[in-house]
Amino acid sequence: MENPINNTVFITGINGFTGKHLEACLINKGFKVYGTTFSPPKKENHFKCDILNSNELKKTILKVKPNYVVHLAAISFVASQDISKIYETNVIGTLNLLEVLCKLNMPIKKVLLASSAAVYGNIGTVLSEEMCPKPVNHYGNSKLVMENMSTNYFNKLNIVITRPFNYTGVGQEEQFLIPKIVEHFKQNKKSIELGNINTFREYNNVKFLTSSYQKLLMSNFKSGAVNIASGKTYSIKNILEIMSYVSSYNIKVERNEKFVRKHEIRELKGSPNKLIDLVGKLDDGCSLRKTLEEMYLA
Repeated sequence: MENPINNTVFITGINGFTGKHLEACLINKGFKVYGTTFSPPKKENHFKCDILNSNELKKTILKVKPNYVVHLAAISFVASQDISKIYETNVIGTLNLLEVLCKLNMPIKKVLLASSAAVYGNIGTVLSEEMCPKPVNHYGNSKLVMENMSTNYFNKLNIVITRPFNYTGVGQEEQFLIPKIVEHFKQNKKSIELGNINTFREYNNVKFLTSSYQKLLMSNFKSGAVNIASGKTYSIKNILEIMSYVSSYNIKVERNEKFVRKHEIRELKGSPNKLIDLVGKLDDGCSLRKTLEEMYLA
């Protein structure tokens, strides 16, 4: 693996939940970090840039002159109702980025494209990279289209595609399930409206993901996809039980059908074997209980 010293990373969507944590992780490892924001930036190393605007992307990348690129900017909320925006951002935005990087012909060492475990759909119990993806929603399908499209650039750029399974942590938006549950407990709410509480997901700490990304950037792996997975899953019922223990009180669950997704995937568990083979065993020291405690006390 390469030494990160004096290497510059360019992150699209740097002010999002993942971007903020990844920026902190990379700076801590000695990288110079810059990135794009859709809203007016609040830091000198952040630049307002719409990834759907190729000219803006080109100007920003020329300004940064990165050695590494991490593409996080996307519509990442599965239940988003703006279907055309999902495809436009997740597919065309990625296409614009790859096209600009190729035309600039800069010495980019690695391009990391964030896909999603949602590409797998509901095809098995333990999901591995060798399986044929069959997404069941527009978000997962947009990410699969992005993956397929990016293979056309494998001979031009050193690309690694990541498929993160569910992750959470301090600072995640409340439109996502775990922050919503934690916030209800923080506010001592008597009840919470949820959908199916018997679905099983990985709920890895975002630090697990950022550590994986940093090590993949430094690895020799390219031209393929890799799960960002621990292989450990929990139900929403498990989450509620842990939060009851952490907060010392119980909350009443009221089922709301609008939160029950059509074609709900019962369990999303990833095989971490390929990731371990590529970067070694990752241990961020954060159990699910510790993660929830951090969020509850933040």
